Amino acid sequence: MLTIAGTVTVARTEYQRRFDDANAELKTEAFFLSDHASRLFEVAEVALSGASVLVHGLSWDEIAGSDALHRQLSGLVEGIPHIEDVWLNDQDGELRATSFAFPAPKSNATDRENFKAARMPVDELFIGPRIVGKVTHRPTFLLSKRMENADHSLRGMASVTAGIDYFSNYWGGLALPYDARVTLSRVPTNEVLAQIPDTGLAQPAGLASRLVDLPRDGSFSGGEAGDERFGSFRRVGSYPIFLSVDVSKGAVTEGWRGWLFGMLPLPGFAIILLALLTVLAIRDARREQAARRSLARANDELTAEMQRRERAEDQVRQLQKIEAIGQLTGGIAHDFNNMLAVIVGSLNLIERRLQRGDTDVGRHVAAAQEGAQRAAALTQRLLAFARKQPLSPRVLDPGQFVTSMSEMLQRTLTEAIEIRAAIGPDLWTTHADPAQLENALLNLAVNARDAMPDGGRLIIETANADLSDADAAQRASVPMGDYVTIAVTDTGTGMSADVVKRVFEPFFTTKGVGKGSGLGLSQVYGFVRQSGGHVRIDSEPGVGTSVRIYLPRYAGSDAAAGQRRLSSREAVPVARPSEVVLLVEDEAEVRRLSLESLQELGYTVVAVDRASAALDIVASEQRIDILVTDIVMPGMNGRQLADKARVLRPNLKVLYMTGYTRDAVAQGGFLGPDIRLIGKPFTIEQLAAGIRAALDEDDPR
Repeated sequence: MLTIAGTVTVARTEYQRRFDDANAELKTEAFFLSDHASRLFEVAEVALSGASVLVHGLSWDEIAGSDALHRQLSGLVEGIPHIEDVWLNDQDGELRATSFAFPAPKSNATDRENFKAARMPVDELFIGPRIVGKVTHRPTFLLSKRMENADHSLRGMASVTAGIDYFSNYWGGLALPYDARVTLSRVPTNEVLAQIPDTGLAQPAGLASRLVDLPRDGSFSGGEAGDERFGSFRRVGSYPIFLSVDVSKGAVTEGWRGWLFGMLPLPGFAIILLALLTVLAIRDARREQAARRSLARANDELTAEMQRRERAEDQVRQLQKIEAIGQLTGGIAHDFNNMLAVIVGSLNLIERRLQRGDTDVGRHVAAAQEGAQRAAALTQRLLAFARKQPLSPRVLDPGQFVTSMSEMLQRTLTEAIEIRAAIGPDLWTTHADPAQLENALLNLAVNARDAMPDGGRLIIETANADLSDADAAQRASVPMGDYVTIAVTDTGTGMSADVVKRVFEPFFTTKGVGKGSGLGLSQVYGFVRQSGGHVRIDSEPGVGTSVRIYLPRYAGSDAAAGQRRLSSREAVPVARPSEVVLLVEDEAEVRRLSLESLQELGYTVVAVDRASAALDIVASEQRIDILVTDIVMPGMNGRQLADKARVLRPNLKVLYMTGYTRDAVAQGGFLGPDIRLIGKPFTIEQLAAGIRAALDEDDPR
């Protein structure tokens, strides 16, 4: 009796344990197989994005007539596994380009389910039903995505077909439990995309009712008596696709019966128990080995899939970089050509008038100078955006600076705009280039004026910002620390979130043709970032815009905060008697113009074209009051020349010239306190002021 009772107890326990193990194993298989399935949909989205990038900026007629585009689409398909075809339909549903034929065959998709979905203003991946390819005769399914114009209207539709064998080949190589069936279904239609073994592409009984609320995962059971099945399901990524794995209760029961019939003939409970433990150990070991092999294969497949996807994404990113470079160079060329047209045209008119003895050329000279100044300003804006513009930082009192700026802006802007300055108490000082800060605030004020065509209020506010707390720094989107903030707020038209995301891009502008270069805010961004600060924009359509500049607090002495800036209306400083300039410039035309400018200012000039010749003069008895040198020259740069010259003449004054190079500025983009520099191109007034300031430094006269 004890033997029978023990046998019954062990048999019942084993029966329940087999079903519990089956449920756990089905849940694990559903998890790993759904993750594997999601790779195909992600790769399909990469292919669709790649196709959209390839046709960006092209009209549909250009797309339809481009054999090069056909080859690019074919290359995209070849480079992305399991994607068989790519094609593009225009906004009317007409097929315009494919990867499998050129020119594209005549076809219209307006009555098809995927094109109807593309007409809806929703950026979602459409997954179609299972179909059989007309060329390959292999089962596939369709994936489509809406293509939009800049105003979010329908531009067309991009589609790909993905091979079902991606699933069947992988599933067929797995060691699945019992009579396991794997099914891939799409909701809400409950159509079966892939199934192994194929049972007529029928969705498992009891599964449809469990998918109504789109749960993340779960279990199900169903079927008629004698053919009941149970299993687990899991959603594939965020797509309307579910993967399920189910087995029949009969298969699990049959396995238990086989175990039981093998156990009964054994004599005694001890032998039964020993056999049971042995069977369990062997089964568990085999399952563990099978699971390890399955996991290893799955890991290898996922790793290879990730590498292929990364290569495809790299292709897309490279195409986007090329597009961005094209936009940038096009904008630069457009603006420079306009400026060169003014310069060249003015010089031609000057030449023709002088040839016939007419000396009334003042306005043409002024026009040429204005064109050259605009070209120089454009290069400075580009350098500011790239954060490579040489700066001359000074200790500034932001309250005094904004007060003086607001007075100037009141005279500059229209009377319909009320300008108000709100100066915070006990302001800290900051360390920045006053000319560039003035230019940044002027750009912001002009943008605010353009946003208020009917007038409004412009507020320039200064305040201290203690962002030492991590939460405060995160809300302001800047690193922790102490900052001085300057906020320019208007009551204008405001901007949408999409426009705010692009305002710092070079040549991006919402103004009409000829009303803005699109470099104003990019220059502000470059200057502030180069100064160690940050810029934040808050805007709401119909309410207004606030641009807040964060500049780091200056921790040194405040003595230099009130330093006076030179006025452009002051007299041009000229040479004092017998002052000698050693000029070093390797470019012949620049050297000639600099020589004549210095002579015009009354200086005695010794000009050479290389650093070695300059050192020979420094080593001689020749009087030299100041060394004026270019920075980048063959053999020895200007900084090296100055260092060697000061070994021979320790008190020698030095002024550097540059059109900007990385060697001209210290690390981080700032000039050292012992360096004086003027940027090319420069006016004779700027050259005179630079030399006079260098010569008079520490000079009691």
